[in-house]
Amino acid sequence: MQNKNPKSLFGIDINEFTQNAQFNVLATQIDFLYLRSSGSGTGRFRVDKKFIEFAKESRNYGIPVGAYHFGVPSYDLTDADRQCDDFINLLQEGFGTKNYGDLFPVLDIEVPIDKSIPTKTLVQWIDRFRVRFERKTRRRLMLYTGLFFIQLYDNFYVKGKGYPLKNMPLWIAMYTKLPINPPFPPDIGGWTRWRIWQYSEDQKVMGVGNPVDANWGPDHIELLIQPSDVTGLRATMDKDNIYVSWNSVPDIDLLGYNIFVNNYWISTVDEKATKYIIDKRKLNVPKGSPINITIEAFDYDGETSKNRAKVTV
Repeated sequence: MQNKNPKSLFGIDINEFTQNAQFNVLATQIDFLYLRSSGSGTGRFRVDKKFIEFAKESRNYGIPVGAYHFGVPSYDLTDADRQCDDFINLLQEGFGTKNYGDLFPVLDIEVPIDKSIPTKTLVQWIDRFRVRFERKTRRRLMLYTGLFFIQLYDNFYVKGKGYPLKNMPLWIAMYTKLPINPPFPPDIGGWTRWRIWQYSEDQKVMGVGNPVDANWGPDHIELLIQPSDVTGLRATMDKDNIYVSWNSVPDIDLLGYNIFVNNYWISTVDEKATKYIIDKRKLNVPKGSPINITIEAFDYDGETSKNRAKVTV
């Protein structure tokens, strides 16, 4: 995988054990922040005692913020469903209805370290959580795990399926202070790039009273967040057509736009497009009824704008 570079963003992750968090100071020290929202290490879903408070404070000071759930895979694949649903509900308590944080939501997988379940089961559990989460939220799920853990579980390789998790954005833990580790994360598990690299577990940072986990991120915050909402949406109509136009979204990872009429998908256009013509004759809309045009941007990760722009003709 890649090494960090001078443009790599810097972020930390904190939890209820973090001491004396001063968000006004952190806002001047970090580019992004992850919070532990919850975990299932006790055998039940447990909410981090500081998550709701920390989520509010992060937003108050404009810090790009996301959250992670410490998941515990097992033979019981239906437990992935329960942990997933509880995580979805808790994210909305912290960030707002249908809001799952600014940054990628994250599933943290570090156990079991005794290999009490086979690799195939572990990967199935993670994938089941991922598919359910993304279907219910329309957000991409990032995976946090360690280099050691991937190696322990056969590089997440499943016979006959290859590397089923390799298209998940990856947050990898590999600490540079350990002499057995390479200078930066190697290709592993089907991944050739990390999105976040946790390089230290004991970094001193102004704004927190104890050493914390420290992370290098991508070169731009847009690679961790949803695409911007489309602005300037306009629509005019004549007898045969609806002429739609909008302002270009400037995000560096923009891939295109989805266009809808009365909430039904009409077309997808590429990132260079700023206009589209809709053939009215192909619409199943009663004469005289309002026609609602909506549009969202999407990026290379498949993330879409938080809100669809809307105009009525």
